[in-house]
Amino acid sequence: MSTATFIRAKVATVLLSGLAAGLAGLLLYQSQTQDALPGCGGGSSCDTVLSSRWSLWLGIPVSLMAMMVYTAMLAAVISRDPQTKRPQYAATVAMAACAFAAIAAALWFVGVQIFAIGALCKYCMATHTVGVAASVLCLMVALPTLPTKALASASAGAMLLIGVLIVGQVLGEAPQAAAPLIQFASDTVNEDALPDKLPPPPQNPLLVNPYQATTKQPPKTTPPTPAKNTVANQPADTPAAPRKVKLYGGRLVIDTTNIPIIGNPDAPTVMLILYDYTCHHCRDTRKMLEKTKQKYGDDLAILCLPTPLNSKCNRLIKRYSPTNRYACDLAKISLAFWKIAPDKWAQFDKSLYSNEELLTPARSKIAAWKLVKEKDLTRAMNDPWVNQQIARDVSMYATAAKAAGNSALPMLITKHGVMNGTPRHPLDIDDLIKGKKRD
Repeated sequence: MSTATFIRAKVATVLLSGLAAGLAGLLLYQSQTQDALPGCGGGSSCDTVLSSRWSLWLGIPVSLMAMMVYTAMLAAVISRDPQTKRPQYAATVAMAACAFAAIAAALWFVGVQIFAIGALCKYCMATHTVGVAASVLCLMVALPTLPTKALASASAGAMLLIGVLIVGQVLGEAPQAAAPLIQFASDTVNEDALPDKLPPPPQNPLLVNPYQATTKQPPKTTPPTPAKNTVANQPADTPAAPRKVKLYGGRLVIDTTNIPIIGNPDAPTVMLILYDYTCHHCRDTRKMLEKTKQKYGDDLAILCLPTPLNSKCNRLIKRYSPTNRYACDLAKISLAFWKIAPDKWAQFDKSLYSNEELLTPARSKIAAWKLVKEKDLTRAMNDPWVNQQIARDVSMYATAAKAAGNSALPMLITKHGVMNGTPRHPLDIDDLIKGKKRD
Protein backbone atom coordinates (compact mmCIF):
# COMPACT_ATOMS: atom_id res chain seq x y z
CA MET A 1 0.00 0.00 0.00
CA SER A 2 1.40 3.38 -1.03
CA THR A 3 1.95 6.11 1.52
CA ALA A 4 -0.78 8.29 0.03
CA THR A 5 -3.31 5.44 0.12
CA PHE A 6 -2.31 4.61 3.68
CA ILE A 7 -2.82 8.20 4.80
CA ARG A 8 -6.27 8.39 3.19
CA ALA A 9 -7.29 5.08 4.78
CA LYS A 10 -5.92 6.21 8.15
CA VAL A 11 -7.84 9.50 8.09
CA ALA A 12 -11.08 7.76 7.10
CA THR A 13 -10.66 5.11 9.79
CA VAL A 14 -9.86 7.72 12.46
CA LEU A 15 -13.01 9.65 11.59
CA LEU A 16 -15.26 6.59 11.50
CA SER A 17 -13.92 4.96 14.65
CA GLY A 18 -14.06 8.29 16.48
CA LEU A 19 -17.67 8.77 15.39
CA ALA A 20 -18.56 5.23 16.50
CA ALA A 21 -16.96 5.86 19.90
CA GLY A 22 -18.91 9.11 20.19
CA LEU A 23 -22.23 7.42 19.38
CA ALA A 24 -21.49 4.70 21.92
CA GLY A 25 -20.69 7.42 24.46
CA LEU A 26 -24.07 9.04 23.73
CA LEU A 27 -25.82 5.74 24.45
CA LEU A 28 -23.78 5.39 27.65
CA TYR A 29 -24.86 8.86 28.74
CA GLN A 30 -28.50 7.92 28.15
CA SER A 31 -28.14 4.75 30.22
CA GLN A 32 -26.68 6.63 33.18
CA THR A 33 -28.93 9.70 33.18
CA GLN A 34 -32.21 8.18 31.89
CA ASP A 35 -32.56 11.29 29.69
CA ALA A 36 -34.36 10.24 26.54
CA LEU A 37 -32.40 10.83 23.34
CA PRO A 38 -34.24 12.78 20.62
CA GLY A 39 -36.83 10.47 19.08
CA CYS A 40 -36.37 7.89 21.84
CA GLY A 41 -39.15 8.79 24.23
CA GLY A 42 -41.07 6.35 26.35
CA GLY A 43 -42.75 3.60 24.32
CA SER A 44 -40.59 4.15 21.20
CA SER A 45 -38.65 1.33 19.53
CA CYS A 46 -35.44 2.99 20.61
CA ASP A 47 -36.56 3.13 24.25
CA THR A 48 -37.70 -0.49 24.09
CA VAL A 49 -34.20 -1.60 23.06
CA LEU A 50 -32.30 0.62 25.48
CA SER A 51 -34.41 -0.47 28.45
CA SER A 52 -34.24 -4.20 27.66
CA ARG A 53 -32.04 -6.82 29.32
CA TRP A 54 -29.86 -6.81 26.20
CA SER A 55 -28.65 -3.30 26.96
CA LEU A 56 -26.57 -4.69 29.83
CA TRP A 57 -23.76 -7.16 30.33
CA LEU A 58 -23.92 -8.48 33.90
CA GLY A 59 -25.26 -5.12 34.98
CA ILE A 60 -22.74 -3.09 32.95
CA PRO A 61 -24.04 -1.03 29.99
CA VAL A 62 -22.91 -2.64 26.73
CA SER A 63 -22.47 0.88 25.38
CA LEU A 64 -19.48 1.23 27.72
CA MET A 65 -17.89 -1.87 26.22
CA ALA A 66 -18.59 -0.63 22.70
CA MET A 67 -17.01 2.74 23.47
CA MET A 68 -13.91 0.99 24.83
CA VAL A 69 -13.55 -1.16 21.68
CA TYR A 70 -13.93 1.79 19.31
CA THR A 71 -11.59 3.92 21.41
CA ALA A 72 -8.97 1.14 21.30
CA MET A 73 -9.46 0.91 17.54
CA LEU A 74 -8.98 4.66 17.24
CA ALA A 75 -5.80 4.57 19.33
CA ALA A 76 -4.39 1.67 17.30
CA VAL A 77 -5.06 3.43 14.01
CA ILE A 78 -3.47 6.66 15.19
CA SER A 79 -0.38 4.90 16.56
CA ARG A 80 0.18 2.83 13.43
CA ASP A 81 3.16 4.24 11.52
CA PRO A 82 4.46 2.57 8.32
CA GLN A 83 7.97 3.92 9.00
CA THR A 84 8.53 1.67 12.03
CA LYS A 85 8.32 -2.09 12.27
CA ARG A 86 7.54 -3.38 15.77
CA PRO A 87 5.05 -0.65 16.84
CA GLN A 88 3.38 -1.04 13.47
CA TYR A 89 2.99 -4.80 14.01
CA ALA A 90 1.46 -4.42 17.49
CA ALA A 91 -0.90 -1.67 16.32
CA THR A 92 -1.95 -3.76 13.31
CA VAL A 93 -2.80 -6.77 15.50
CA ALA A 94 -4.83 -4.52 17.81
CA MET A 95 -6.63 -3.02 14.81
CA ALA A 96 -7.54 -6.46 13.49
CA ALA A 97 -8.76 -7.70 16.90
CA CYS A 98 -10.95 -4.63 17.42
CA ALA A 99 -12.31 -4.89 13.88
CA PHE A 100 -13.26 -8.57 14.24
CA ALA A 101 -14.89 -7.85 17.62
CA ALA A 102 -16.86 -4.86 16.30
CA ILE A 103 -18.20 -6.80 13.30
CA ALA A 104 -19.18 -9.82 15.40
CA ALA A 105 -20.82 -7.61 18.03
CA ALA A 106 -22.78 -5.75 15.36
CA LEU A 107 -24.11 -9.04 13.96
CA TRP A 108 -25.09 -10.19 17.45
CA PHE A 109 -26.88 -7.00 18.49
CA VAL A 110 -28.69 -6.55 15.18
CA GLY A 111 -29.92 -10.12 15.50
CA VAL A 112 -31.01 -9.51 19.10
CA GLN A 113 -32.98 -6.42 18.10
CA ILE A 114 -34.74 -8.20 15.25
CA PHE A 115 -35.42 -11.63 16.76
CA ALA A 116 -35.36 -11.20 20.56
CA ILE A 117 -36.65 -7.66 21.11
CA GLY A 118 -38.62 -7.06 17.93
CA ALA A 119 -37.60 -3.41 17.74
CA LEU A 120 -34.73 -1.44 16.22
CA CYS A 121 -32.87 1.37 17.98
CA LYS A 122 -31.81 3.95 15.40
CA TYR A 123 -28.87 5.14 17.51
CA CYS A 124 -27.67 1.56 18.01
CA MET A 125 -27.99 0.83 14.29
CA ALA A 126 -26.09 4.01 13.44
CA THR A 127 -23.31 2.99 15.84
CA HIS A 128 -23.11 -0.49 14.33
CA THR A 129 -23.10 0.84 10.76
CA VAL A 130 -20.30 3.32 11.41
CA GLY A 131 -18.37 0.79 13.47
CA VAL A 132 -18.55 -1.90 10.78
CA ALA A 133 -17.41 0.61 8.14
CA ALA A 134 -14.40 1.51 10.30
CA SER A 135 -13.70 -2.18 10.92
CA VAL A 136 -13.71 -2.99 7.20
CA LEU A 137 -11.17 -0.24 6.56
CA CYS A 138 -9.01 -1.57 9.41
CA LEU A 139 -9.06 -5.08 7.97
CA MET A 140 -8.25 -3.82 4.45
CA VAL A 141 -5.08 -2.31 5.90
CA ALA A 142 -4.24 -5.07 8.37
CA LEU A 143 -4.88 -8.31 6.45
CA PRO A 144 -2.19 -7.88 3.78
CA THR A 145 0.48 -7.11 6.38
CA LEU A 146 -0.24 -9.68 9.10
CA PRO A 147 1.10 -13.23 9.11
CA THR A 148 -1.46 -16.02 9.36
CA LYS A 149 -0.57 -16.84 12.97
CA ALA A 150 -1.07 -13.25 14.15
CA LEU A 151 -4.32 -12.95 12.22
CA ALA A 152 -5.62 -16.17 13.78
CA SER A 153 -4.70 -14.92 17.27
CA ALA A 154 -6.48 -11.61 16.69
CA SER A 155 -9.66 -13.26 15.43
CA ALA A 156 -9.63 -15.88 18.21
CA GLY A 157 -9.26 -13.18 20.87
CA ALA A 158 -12.12 -11.21 19.34
CA MET A 159 -14.41 -14.25 19.22
CA LEU A 160 -13.57 -15.09 22.83
CA LEU A 161 -14.51 -11.56 23.86
CA ILE A 162 -17.84 -11.77 22.00
CA GLY A 163 -18.51 -15.18 23.50
CA VAL A 164 -18.09 -13.77 27.00
CA LEU A 165 -20.39 -10.89 26.02
CA ILE A 166 -23.12 -13.24 24.80
CA VAL A 167 -22.96 -15.48 27.88
CA GLY A 168 -23.12 -12.46 30.20
CA GLN A 169 -26.14 -11.08 28.37
CA VAL A 170 -28.01 -14.38 28.34
CA LEU A 171 -27.46 -14.75 32.09
CA GLY A 172 -28.13 -11.09 32.85
CA GLU A 173 -31.32 -9.33 33.86
CA ALA A 174 -33.19 -6.28 32.63
CA PRO A 175 -32.37 -2.86 34.12
CA GLN A 176 -34.12 -2.37 37.43
CA ALA A 177 -35.23 1.12 36.41
CA ALA A 178 -37.16 -0.13 33.40
CA ALA A 179 -40.48 -0.48 35.22
CA PRO A 180 -42.22 2.78 36.08
CA LEU A 181 -43.57 3.36 39.56
CA ILE A 182 -47.28 2.58 39.72
CA GLN A 183 -48.63 3.12 43.21
CA PHE A 184 -52.15 1.73 43.55
CA ALA A 185 -54.44 3.27 46.12
CA SER A 186 -55.23 -0.09 47.71
CA ASP A 187 -51.53 -0.52 48.53
CA THR A 188 -51.14 2.74 50.45
CA VAL A 189 -51.49 3.30 54.15
CA ASN A 190 -54.01 5.58 55.84
CA GLU A 191 -53.39 9.15 54.79
CA ASP A 192 -53.12 10.35 58.39
CA ALA A 193 -50.19 8.00 58.92
CA LEU A 194 -48.31 8.93 55.73
CA PRO A 195 -45.61 11.15 57.31
CA ASP A 196 -44.54 8.29 59.61
CA LYS A 197 -45.05 5.36 57.26
CA LEU A 198 -43.57 6.61 54.01
CA PRO A 199 -39.94 5.82 53.14
CA PRO A 200 -37.40 8.66 52.98
CA PRO A 201 -38.04 11.12 50.14
CA PRO A 202 -36.85 9.62 46.83
CA GLN A 203 -33.99 11.31 45.06
CA ASN A 204 -35.16 13.03 41.92
CA PRO A 205 -33.91 15.82 39.65
CA LEU A 206 -36.63 18.19 40.85
CA LEU A 207 -35.15 18.49 44.37
CA VAL A 208 -38.65 18.45 45.81
CA ASN A 209 -39.46 17.38 49.36
CA PRO A 210 -43.21 16.78 49.19
CA TYR A 211 -43.29 15.41 52.76
CA GLN A 212 -42.52 18.86 54.13
CA ALA A 213 -44.82 20.64 51.73
CA THR A 214 -48.07 22.04 53.02
CA THR A 215 -51.18 21.42 51.04
CA LYS A 216 -53.23 24.44 51.99
CA GLN A 217 -55.59 25.46 49.24
CA PRO A 218 -55.47 29.05 47.99
CA PRO A 219 -58.35 31.40 48.82
CA LYS A 220 -61.57 30.52 47.08
CA THR A 221 -62.26 32.57 44.00
CA THR A 222 -64.97 32.68 41.43
CA PRO A 223 -64.17 29.96 38.91
CA PRO A 224 -63.98 30.78 35.21
CA THR A 225 -66.74 30.01 32.82
CA PRO A 226 -66.97 26.19 32.69
CA ALA A 227 -65.34 24.53 29.72
CA LYS A 228 -67.70 23.54 27.00
CA ASN A 229 -68.42 19.88 26.50
CA THR A 230 -66.32 18.48 23.69
CA VAL A 231 -68.60 15.63 22.70
CA ALA A 232 -69.20 15.55 18.98
CA ASN A 233 -72.50 16.91 17.66
CA GLN A 234 -73.24 18.86 20.85
CA PRO A 235 -73.90 22.60 20.37
CA ALA A 236 -70.78 24.66 21.07
CA ASP A 237 -72.61 27.02 23.39
CA THR A 238 -73.89 24.27 25.69
CA PRO A 239 -71.97 24.44 29.01
CA ALA A 240 -70.91 21.19 30.60
CA ALA A 241 -72.65 20.24 33.83
CA PRO A 242 -70.43 20.31 36.95
CA ARG A 243 -69.02 16.90 37.81
CA LYS A 244 -66.63 16.06 40.61
CA VAL A 245 -64.59 12.85 40.42
CA LYS A 246 -62.53 11.10 43.05
CA LEU A 247 -59.05 9.97 42.07
CA TYR A 248 -56.36 7.91 43.75
CA GLY A 249 -58.70 6.12 46.10
CA GLY A 250 -60.53 9.32 47.01
CA ARG A 251 -57.43 11.29 48.00
CA LEU A 252 -58.01 13.81 45.20
CA VAL A 253 -61.38 15.30 44.35
CA ILE A 254 -61.59 17.44 41.24
CA ASP A 255 -64.25 19.09 39.09
CA THR A 256 -63.92 17.97 35.47
CA THR A 257 -65.58 21.14 34.19
CA ASN A 258 -63.29 23.75 35.75
CA ILE A 259 -59.87 22.73 34.41
CA PRO A 260 -58.47 21.99 30.93
CA ILE A 261 -59.71 18.67 29.63
CA ILE A 262 -59.28 16.53 26.55
CA GLY A 263 -62.40 14.53 25.81
CA ASN A 264 -65.87 14.36 27.28
CA PRO A 265 -66.12 15.65 30.89
CA ASP A 266 -68.83 13.01 31.45
CA ALA A 267 -66.64 10.11 30.26
CA PRO A 268 -66.87 7.01 32.48
CA THR A 269 -63.07 6.92 32.89
CA VAL A 270 -61.16 10.00 33.98
CA MET A 271 -57.38 10.38 34.11
CA LEU A 272 -55.46 13.35 35.49
CA ILE A 273 -51.99 14.32 34.31
CA LEU A 274 -49.67 16.75 36.10
CA TYR A 275 -47.04 17.96 33.68
CA ASP A 276 -44.65 20.74 32.69
CA TYR A 277 -44.23 21.82 29.07
CA THR A 278 -40.45 22.25 29.58
CA CYS A 279 -40.09 18.66 30.87
CA HIS A 280 -39.22 16.34 27.97
CA HIS A 281 -40.46 13.30 29.94
CA CYS A 282 -43.81 15.07 30.22
CA ARG A 283 -43.88 15.84 26.51
CA ASP A 284 -43.08 12.22 25.66
CA THR A 285 -45.89 11.06 27.92
CA ARG A 286 -48.37 13.49 26.39
CA LYS A 287 -47.55 12.08 22.95
CA MET A 288 -48.04 8.53 24.22
CA LEU A 289 -51.38 9.51 25.73
CA GLU A 290 -52.62 10.43 22.26
CA LYS A 291 -52.67 6.73 21.37
CA THR A 292 -54.37 5.87 24.66
CA LYS A 293 -57.07 8.47 23.99
CA GLN A 294 -57.62 7.09 20.49
CA LYS A 295 -57.96 3.59 21.92
CA TYR A 296 -60.56 4.51 24.54
CA GLY A 297 -62.34 7.22 22.55
CA ASP A 298 -65.23 8.92 24.37
CA ASP A 299 -64.84 6.49 27.28
CA LEU A 300 -61.76 8.39 28.51
CA ALA A 301 -61.29 12.02 29.52
CA ILE A 302 -57.85 13.42 30.36
CA LEU A 303 -57.68 16.30 32.83
CA CYS A 304 -54.58 18.42 32.26
CA LEU A 305 -52.97 20.42 35.07
CA PRO A 306 -49.82 22.37 34.12
CA THR A 307 -47.42 22.10 37.07
CA PRO A 308 -44.36 24.30 36.37
CA LEU A 309 -41.01 23.07 37.67
CA ASN A 310 -39.87 26.59 38.47
CA SER A 311 -39.61 28.16 41.91
CA LYS A 312 -41.15 31.40 40.65
CA CYS A 313 -44.60 29.81 40.75
CA ASN A 314 -44.03 26.41 42.39
CA ARG A 315 -43.12 26.58 46.08
CA LEU A 316 -41.94 22.96 46.05
CA ILE A 317 -39.00 23.57 43.71
CA LYS A 318 -35.83 24.27 45.67
CA ARG A 319 -33.33 24.96 42.90
CA TYR A 320 -33.46 26.89 39.65
CA SER A 321 -32.85 24.97 36.42
CA PRO A 322 -32.26 26.73 33.07
CA THR A 323 -34.23 23.97 31.39
CA ASN A 324 -37.38 25.10 33.20
CA ARG A 325 -36.84 28.86 32.99
CA TYR A 326 -40.02 29.40 30.93
CA ALA A 327 -42.15 26.82 32.77
CA CYS A 328 -44.30 29.37 34.62
CA ASP A 329 -44.82 31.53 31.53
CA LEU A 330 -45.92 28.60 29.38
CA ALA A 331 -48.31 27.34 32.04
CA LYS A 332 -49.87 30.80 32.34
CA ILE A 333 -50.26 31.15 28.58
CA SER A 334 -51.85 27.70 28.34
CA LEU A 335 -54.32 28.34 31.18
CA ALA A 336 -55.18 31.80 29.86
CA PHE A 337 -55.86 30.29 26.44
CA TRP A 338 -58.19 27.70 27.99
CA LYS A 339 -60.04 30.39 29.89
CA ILE A 340 -61.00 32.27 26.71
CA ALA A 341 -61.20 29.39 24.18
CA PRO A 342 -61.67 25.99 25.87
CA ASP A 343 -62.94 24.47 22.63
CA LYS A 344 -59.61 25.29 20.91
CA TRP A 345 -57.35 24.56 23.87
CA ALA A 346 -56.55 20.94 22.98
CA GLN A 347 -55.20 22.08 19.60
CA PHE A 348 -53.01 24.76 21.18
CA ASP A 349 -51.87 22.45 23.98
CA LYS A 350 -50.75 19.83 21.46
CA SER A 351 -48.74 22.40 19.53
CA LEU A 352 -46.82 23.24 22.72
CA TYR A 353 -45.88 19.71 23.78
CA SER A 354 -45.24 18.55 20.20
CA ASN A 355 -42.99 21.38 19.02
CA GLU A 356 -39.98 22.37 21.12
CA GLU A 357 -39.52 25.51 18.99
CA LEU A 358 -42.65 26.96 20.63
CA LEU A 359 -41.34 26.56 24.19
CA THR A 360 -40.60 30.24 24.75
CA PRO A 361 -43.16 32.84 25.85
CA ALA A 362 -42.85 34.87 22.65
CA ARG A 363 -43.22 31.95 20.24
CA SER A 364 -46.02 30.31 22.21
CA LYS A 365 -47.96 33.59 22.16
CA ILE A 366 -47.52 33.88 18.41
CA ALA A 367 -48.91 30.36 18.07
CA ALA A 368 -51.82 31.28 20.32
CA TRP A 369 -52.61 34.45 18.34
CA LYS A 370 -53.32 32.29 15.31
CA LEU A 371 -56.30 30.85 17.19
CA VAL A 372 -57.43 33.68 19.50
CA LYS A 373 -57.21 37.47 19.56
CA GLU A 374 -54.07 38.97 21.07
CA LYS A 375 -56.00 41.37 23.32
CA ASP A 376 -58.16 38.53 24.67
CA LEU A 377 -55.11 36.44 25.56
CA THR A 378 -53.40 39.40 27.23
CA ARG A 379 -56.50 40.16 29.30
CA ALA A 380 -56.81 36.51 30.35
CA MET A 381 -53.15 36.30 31.38
CA ASN A 382 -53.68 39.26 33.72
CA ASP A 383 -56.66 37.56 35.34
CA PRO A 384 -55.77 36.54 38.96
CA TRP A 385 -57.44 33.19 38.30
CA VAL A 386 -54.44 32.03 36.22
CA ASN A 387 -51.96 32.30 39.10
CA GLN A 388 -54.52 30.90 41.52
CA GLN A 389 -55.08 27.86 39.31
CA ILE A 390 -51.34 27.20 39.14
CA ALA A 391 -51.25 27.38 42.95
CA ARG A 392 -54.08 24.83 43.09
CA ASP A 393 -52.21 22.59 40.65
CA VAL A 394 -49.07 22.78 42.82
CA SER A 395 -51.09 21.89 45.93
CA MET A 396 -52.55 18.88 44.17
CA TYR A 397 -49.02 17.95 43.06
CA ALA A 398 -47.84 18.12 46.68
CA THR A 399 -50.71 15.91 47.85
CA ALA A 400 -50.16 13.31 45.13
CA ALA A 401 -46.37 13.28 45.58
CA LYS A 402 -46.70 12.88 49.33
CA ALA A 403 -49.16 10.02 49.03
CA ALA A 404 -47.27 8.17 46.31
CA GLY A 405 -43.81 8.74 47.80
CA ASN A 406 -42.49 10.02 44.48
CA SER A 407 -42.42 13.59 43.17
CA ALA A 408 -41.21 12.92 39.63
CA LEU A 409 -43.18 14.41 36.76
CA PRO A 410 -45.20 13.63 34.81
CA MET A 411 -47.83 12.14 37.12
CA LEU A 412 -50.70 10.10 35.71
CA ILE A 413 -53.52 9.67 38.22
CA THR A 414 -56.69 7.58 37.97
CA LYS A 415 -59.16 6.38 40.59
CA HIS A 416 -56.89 3.36 41.06
CA GLY A 417 -53.52 5.00 41.65
CA VAL A 418 -50.58 7.11 40.48
CA MET A 419 -47.84 6.57 37.92
CA ASN A 420 -44.70 8.74 38.00
CA GLY A 421 -42.45 9.35 35.03
CA THR A 422 -42.69 8.35 31.38
CA PRO A 423 -44.43 4.99 30.92
CA ARG A 424 -42.19 2.41 29.33
CA HIS A 425 -45.05 1.01 27.27
CA PRO A 426 -48.67 2.00 26.52
CA LEU A 427 -49.73 -1.14 28.40
CA ASP A 428 -48.51 0.51 31.60
CA ILE A 429 -51.12 3.21 31.09
CA ASP A 430 -53.77 0.52 30.53
CA ASP A 431 -52.73 -1.09 33.82
CA LEU A 432 -53.22 2.20 35.63
CA ILE A 433 -56.61 2.83 34.01
CA LYS A 434 -57.85 -0.66 34.83
CA GLY A 435 -56.16 -0.95 38.21
CA LYS A 436 -54.40 -4.07 36.99
CA LYS A 437 -51.29 -5.32 38.78
CA ARG A 438 -48.88 -7.42 36.79
CA ASP A 439 -47.27 -10.48 38.30
